[in-house]
Amino acid sequence: MFKRLLSWGVLALGVLSFQHCGWNWSETYRIDDDHPFDLYVLHELLKARPEGLQVLGDSLVPLRDTFAEHQNYVFVGNYAFYDEQAITDLLNFVEQGNTAFIAAYQLPEELASILFGEECLYDYTDYYDPDDPYNAYGYDGVAFVDADTVHLGIQSDTGTFELVNIRYFEPVNRMTYYIPETYLCDPEFDNEAIGTLDEVYTNFVRLNYGEGNFYFNSHPIYFTNYYLVDTIQDGGAYAKEALAVLGEGPVFWDEGSRVPPSVARQRTQRNSQRQGRGYSGGRNLLTGNEALSYIQEQGPLALAWYTLIFTALLFVIFRGKRRQRIIPVINRRENSSKRFIDTLSRLVFQKGNHAVLATQELASLRFFLQDRFGIKWKEGEAPPENLAELVGAPEEIVRQALIEIRIVQKKSELEESELLRFYRAIEPLYRL
Repeated sequence: MFKRLLSWGVLALGVLSFQHCGWNWSETYRIDDDHPFDLYVLHELLKARPEGLQVLGDSLVPLRDTFAEHQNYVFVGNYAFYDEQAITDLLNFVEQGNTAFIAAYQLPEELASILFGEECLYDYTDYYDPDDPYNAYGYDGVAFVDADTVHLGIQSDTGTFELVNIRYFEPVNRMTYYIPETYLCDPEFDNEAIGTLDEVYTNFVRLNYGEGNFYFNSHPIYFTNYYLVDTIQDGGAYAKEALAVLGEGPVFWDEGSRVPPSVARQRTQRNSQRQGRGYSGGRNLLTGNEALSYIQEQGPLALAWYTLIFTALLFVIFRGKRRQRIIPVINRRENSSKRFIDTLSRLVFQKGNHAVLATQELASLRFFLQDRFGIKWKEGEAPPENLAELVGAPEEIVRQALIEIRIVQKKSELEESELLRFYRAIEPLYRL
C-alpha cells in the first residue's frame, strides 16, 4: 500500500512539475535568453540595424564621446539604476541632440524630477481619488490599472494595439502601469503624451531636454520575446511603432544600469503594499522567494523539490512513530573513592595524627615515581640517592625533598609545621 501511494504521488508530481517545463516566466529581461519575458528578439533586431549597436556593460562613459551623426540610447527592464554620474552623462548625451528611449515601470526619482519638474512630480494631491477602483498613487508607487487585456495607442494613424497579459500561456490580471496626468502639468516643459492606455491613461511620453528628447514608456514587458514573436497579438507592431522614435544613428544598449530581478520584485511588492493592495505577480506562494521561485519554474528542479516534500510527508505519516521503547537514562556511577580518602584524611588531620598522613603521602609518592619513571623504591627503604638524575629534576628541589623524606621516615610523631614543610618539599616532584 505504501509503495503504491508513493508511485502515484511521484507520477502526479511529475505531471505537475513538467506542466510548464523549460519556460521561465519571470521578468528577467536578459538579452541572451529566449524565455518569454527576455529581450533576445529585440536585441537582435536592433543589432541588425545598419548603424550598429553597442552594449554598455559597466557605465555610461561611452556616451561622452562626440559623434557627427545622431545617436540613440535604449534601456528596457524593470527599473534602471543610475548613480549621479550616470544621470549627468545621460542628460549631457540627450542635451546634445540625441535620443534616449527608456521602457521601465518607473523612472529613477532624481532623473524624473529633472524631466517632469519637482512641482509636477510630487503634486498629486488633487489627482488622488480614494474611491478610484483602479489605483491610488504617489511617486514611490506609480499609477497602475489591474487588468488582463489592455489597448495601447500611439500618437499616429495606426489605431490601437490590443495586448493580453499572459503567464503560463494563460490570460492573467497584472498591474499595468501608466503615467499620471499631473506629471505633465508644467507648460514651460516641452513634454507631451504620445501614447495611451485604454484610451484614457498615458503610458508613453516625450520629454524634451536641450536639443534632444527622452522617450519614456511604462510598459517594458510588451517589448519582450513573447509579445514580439506572437503573431496573434499586436506586440510586434506596437514595439515597432514605439521604437520608431529612434533616429537613424547607432544605438547604445544599456545593460549596466539594469537592476537584478530579485531587487525589482522586492520594489514591486513594496510599492503594491504601500497602495494597500496584495501583490499578485506570482502563481503561488513560492514566488515570494527568489530561490524557490526559480526552482518552481525549472521542470527538473521542481520535480525534485515536490518529490522531496511528498516523500517527507509520507515519512511523517507512515514512519514517524517511535519504533522502539524509550531508552532509560543511566546515570554515571559516581567515583566515591577520592571522597572516602579525603574524609579519612580530614579525620586523621583533626585528631593530630600527622605522622600517619605523612606516611600515606609517602606511599603515594613511591607509587607515582614507580608509575611515572619506573623507580623501584620499596616501603621502609631509603630513597635513591640519584633521584634527581632519574627524574630529571633540578638538584636543589630533589635535595630538599630527600631531606624532608628522611625526617618523616625517622620520626614517629610530627608537628603540623613539619607536615606542611614535608608537603611543600615533595609537591614539585608531582609536577615533573
